[in-house]
Amino acid sequence: MCFRPPSAAKPVECPNCKKKIPVVGGVKQKVCPFCKTELPAETPDKPADK
Repeated sequence: MCFRPPSAAKPVECPNCKKKIPVVGGVKQKVCPFCKTELPAETPDKPADK
């Protein structure tokens, strides 16, 4: 059995085109393959609705 932290499997969303880029082999992309926008290093948590 392999242990992976839950954050490792979450795809990264591009801030420009809003497409989700999967994390493959634990490696996060630095540039969106669709629109070539630089992706954030850390995915910020979505703010809770107030």
